[in-house]
Amino acid sequence: MSKIVILSTQLGTPQIIDDFLQRVAAQDQSLAEWIRQLEVVPIIRECVENAINRLNGTGGIKKDTGITDYFGKPYNGKLDGVLKTDKFPKGLGIEITDQGVIRFVADDFKLEWKEEIKRLRGLFTDAFLAEVTSSILQILGYTVKVQPVSLEHGLAYNLEGVKQ
Repeated sequence: MSKIVILSTQLGTPQIIDDFLQRVAAQDQSLAEWIRQLEVVPIIRECVENAINRLNGTGGIKKDTGITDYFGKPYNGKLDGVLKTDKFPKGLGIEITDQGVIRFVADDFKLEWKEEIKRLRGLFTDAFLAEVTSSILQILGYTVKVQPVSLEHGLAYNLEGVKQ
């Protein structure tokens, strides 16, 4: 029997922001306090959307709105984004909890699907971290450029921030 499952909680995003705030506080306590007042879940949602858009059209990745299981049954939960490829047309769902934690949802019934899910999760995670870093730098007053760099086994991102 095939079913769609939450594969794991991959990114505890509030922790990423907490780590960043500790570094900022070491340099400028008042700036860290100001950033703490920001609502992080909307920032996380925006970064997820930007990461999905960044990956759309890259290496055969397409964004979509829904996922299905092995038998074609749709997932009824709320998804914040979906990535699909020819190798995995059922789709990898991305869900953000009310606390800002990102979870991946998919049917990993076949071995080749598991491999593609792992690849897509890695690509998404890298794109998401680039977006979070870019957003934080922009909050701090930097003008930021994010450039994707093709590697043999995927993508990496170069970030350039210039303080105005």
